[in-house]
Amino acid sequence: MLEGFRRALRVLPLPGRDGRSRALWDVRRGNERFRRADAEGAREAYEAAASADPRYAPAWNNLGVALERLGRPMDALRCLNRALKINPSFVDAWCNKGLALLHTDRPTRAAECFEVALQIDPAAELALMNLGIIRAREGDLGAARGLFERALAEDPKYPALWLNLGTAFLESKDVSKAIRCFDAALSIRPAYAEAWYQKGRAYLEDGRAAEARACFDRAVRARPAFTEATRELEALAGGPG
Repeated sequence: MLEGFRRALRVLPLPGRDGRSRALWDVRRGNERFRRADAEGAREAYEAAASADPRYAPAWNNLGVALERLGRPMDALRCLNRALKINPSFVDAWCNKGLALLHTDRPTRAAECFEVALQIDPAAELALMNLGIIRAREGDLGAARGLFERALAEDPKYPALWLNLGTAFLESKDVSKAIRCFDAALSIRPAYAEAWYQKGRAYLEDGRAAEARACFDRAVRARPAFTEATRELEALAGGPG
């Protein structure tokens, strides 16, 4: 995650003359551009920050995030490793390195990064959530649920956590708990297409075709290009209501 991103200033003061002041200014400038979904502009600003002060770990971390967003995970990993060489206890950099490794299909190494992050900060919700996703993919649904629940204890208003916990319950065939989790996600983010889709899957598992059809319809309305939800609607067309 981007250190200082939520606190970035809308109007930036002029940078100081020393390298660290310049780096701080460029990181804030990059955060502003990232906020506007300008990943390329953010990359340019973070590169300037890293050049101004090569010992400023957040500049390398944020540059890694921007490069990963631009589809350059190997370059992102090099930057995140640079941040961790400067500050081995940088939790955000460990989490972001784990995400970059996940995106290069290296889940075992990604899990190691999330575990290191949790050794430093047991409440690091990004590490808890993504380690939970890895454990769910491995089939260890009990461990996955435990990690999602720990993350929710830190941030109960994070809809993706409710979605992932609900999906773990659904894979365990606990439909009622799954639906409650999807409802929690949707109470926070009503147009959450993935939550509507998974809720539809839960209703199908429970034999409730009409309710499932309504959920898949909401998923497609929220995201018209949602192929899986469209397929489910087509499969249900003409089925019992």
